[in-house]
Amino acid sequence: MEIKTAPTLTLRDKRQQEFADVWMNNGQFGILNLCPRFGKIFTTINILEQLDDNINILIAYPDLKIKSAWEEDFKKRNYTNPNITYTTHLSIKKHTAGFYDLIVLDEIHLLSDAQMEAVKELTCKKVLGLTGTLSSYTEETLGLELKLPVLATYPIHQAIKEGVITDYEIVVRFIPLDNKTVQNFKGKKRTEKAQFEALSWVINKRESQGANTMFLRFSRMRIIQNSISKKEATKRILKNFQDERILVFCGVTAIADSLGIPVYHSKAGEKETFEKFAKGEGKHLAVVKIGNTGVTYKPLNKVIINYFDSNAENLAQKINRCMAMEYDNPDKKAKIYILCSTEEVEQKWLKKALEFFDKDKIKYV
Repeated sequence: MEIKTAPTLTLRDKRQQEFADVWMNNGQFGILNLCPRFGKIFTTINILEQLDDNINILIAYPDLKIKSAWEEDFKKRNYTNPNITYTTHLSIKKHTAGFYDLIVLDEIHLLSDAQMEAVKELTCKKVLGLTGTLSSYTEETLGLELKLPVLATYPIHQAIKEGVITDYEIVVRFIPLDNKTVQNFKGKKRTEKAQFEALSWVINKRESQGANTMFLRFSRMRIIQNSISKKEATKRILKNFQDERILVFCGVTAIADSLGIPVYHSKAGEKETFEKFAKGEGKHLAVVKIGNTGVTYKPLNKVIINYFDSNAENLAQKINRCMAMEYDNPDKKAKIYILCSTEEVEQKWLKKALEFFDKDKIKYV
């Protein structure tokens, strides 16, 4: 007679159950702020297994690719429910006529103002908000607009200490804007450095006059997004690690397309290429506004961030793409290269964007 033993629970398993119980025991209405790569879907399944079978559920997420992650994890855990409706954040407004026993708002920190208004129109009993990167500003906004409190927080540093996600090192490389290659900026023949300085001068002047500078700031931001010098620095890192798996986050498709590696973005790249890379095939991949959230890349321990903005939540999601624990590589340490120009405005963005990370794990070169 074969005696079956119960599987040994890991600390991750125990934490997932703990946070599920927190939500269950605190009104079943609120946000679980659990660091990226922790296992928020498994935590949700722990909740669903305690609720009635076949309840009506709406699961909303920012990116269509996240749907497959939910479906795969439901399959792994043998959770079935014919009454699950999936939707993107953008399409929440299409579901306001229905009634739901439970609404799951995945990556809740990414809801726009309009999407939060659509959430308010939903009819439901229970709400579970999920995030791994929640700034104090966003937490306050969600509390005010949706009345959703944060019920539990599991920060990155605790997850690393407990061995739930891997340790990391961030290397910030300061790259001066190019001052040699003359480009055409709407009829003005200038280097990117000269154009950046010209726009900054106009912005400062208009601000002193109380004028609106939003479009000028967008133009200045595009110089950084399209920077020749940052592009070349990215290529050098890729060449130095040509045999290692590296994911590159770019701000614009033109830079991604110019790196000489496979790309996946709204204008190019096969879905199959992206999916294969996420599963471990291929060495290098460049993405734009894709793959920040809800996707685990294995095995992967290097990321290059060619462009970032001042949003700490966005940067944290990019960085955490390579921090999943690999149990056949227990000594893994994720290495993240962030390329930042020497311009004061981008350095201010960087300072704000790194708020979730341990200053002792950041090296500036």
